[in-house]
Amino acid sequence: MSCSKRSYSSEELALTALLEVRGRFENNQAVTVYQCEDCGLWHLTSKGNLHPALKRFLDTGQARKQLEAEYWERKLR
Repeated sequence: MSCSKRSYSSEELALTALLEVRGRFENNQAVTVYQCEDCGLWHLTSKGNLHPALKRFLDTGQARKQLEAEYWERKLR
């Protein structure tokens, strides 16, 4: 069975996607990843507790730096 949500084959890939979307899109509200009971794949969610890797990403300023880099990349195109 497959879901209509964007799916990732592993927790690691879902976590990479979580950090990427939070670093690219300022208003993205995803906070963690979970393995779907229906399809067995991994998805992002805005419900639940902040994933520890995302907390580090935000606390160290990496997300802010990536957002700024994305801003300038779009502006200079």
